[in-house]
Amino acid sequence: MKRSSLEAALQACPFRPFEIRVDADVLTVHHPEQVFLAENKSTVVLDCPDRIHIFDVSQISKLSLCKRQAAVSRPRPGFTG
Repeated sequence: MKRSSLEAALQACPFRPFEIRVDADVLTVHHPEQVFLAENKSTVVLDCPDRIHIFDVSQISKLSLCKRQAAVSRPRPGFTG
């Protein structure tokens, strides 16, 4: 994986959560602030709820966007129908 591919996913507007596959682990990035890329280096620090993962960009075998969740239809206040 190239650093530029990871940067593109992090800078997408609007941001979409994505998964990173590193070895046998699948790590979900819910917010771009979860990821720290060391300047001019290929080291990634990913802050997940269970622990912090530190790895090299070259260890990423796949990056894929998470499926969008369907919007929940809610009745409007005062609407009967």
